[in-house]
Amino acid sequence: MRIGIGFVPEHRSPEEWAEKLRKKGMSAAVFPLDYRAPVPQIDAYVQAAAEADLLLAEVGVWDSPFQTDAAKATVAQEKCLEQFRLAEYIGACCCVNVSGAAGPVWSGCYPENYSEQLYWKNVEFIQFLCDAIKPRRTCYTLEVMQWMLPDSPEQYHKLLNDVDRDSFAVHMDAANFVNSAYRYTHHNEVIDRSFALLGNRIRSCHLKDFRLDDGVSFAVREVPCGSGILDMDHYLRKIRELDGEVPVILEHLADEEEYDRAAARTIAAAKQLDREEIQ
Repeated sequence: MRIGIGFVPEHRSPEEWAEKLRKKGMSAAVFPLDYRAPVPQIDAYVQAAAEADLLLAEVGVWDSPFQTDAAKATVAQEKCLEQFRLAEYIGACCCVNVSGAAGPVWSGCYPENYSEQLYWKNVEFIQFLCDAIKPRRTCYTLEVMQWMLPDSPEQYHKLLNDVDRDSFAVHMDAANFVNSAYRYTHHNEVIDRSFALLGNRIRSCHLKDFRLDDGVSFAVREVPCGSGILDMDHYLRKIRELDGEVPVILEHLADEEEYDRAAARTIAAAKQLDREEIQ
């Protein structure tokens, strides 16, 4: 298991970027450049990561290839392809995106997100990406979202079977499976089902905590690790059981200090699990 943060510290060189992450105790990193960067610059970051023993966890897309603006959708589709190509070039664990909202906001909640038509568009588009890139070192993955497919371990398992490509894999985020009161109160059960169904295809993980807002409506909010109800030890144990060095990336925190605190908690929890295993 390798721990990293979804944050790029201020730096003046690839070497300083890698050094700052290592000083924070990180052993994994999100690649800080996109496909438009000059190749020599990309190579310099890859070399700096290798020399610092930083596992390149993921190359992100974070755009919808199915948004309603046709021109923006075309740009997003090209971004999916080129970021996937970049992930293969640098040997990242995965290229990650969401399946994509069928509306003007790439991550928005729309009724069409659940349509059969959009589901099969996703299947065909992922097949196209995998067949175009033919990766040998990386995989294309989708991060689960609460209001678009796949939104359950079973739905993701079905998508894997329908896409039917070895280069399509899983990006795990336990918090994003929590879209109902039952899953909130029984999130360990959801985690167990996720790893049972998808464990051999998981290439990278996100880690964040969550808590139910006060009030009479169901509303779950992301919070810093340790201030919500996530059973982090249980989640980390499941990740540790996977084959290989799987990256665990902390994300969506307010600033560098909050990332540092969350990372320290996560590293301490991982070390405690190591001690328990030895005993």
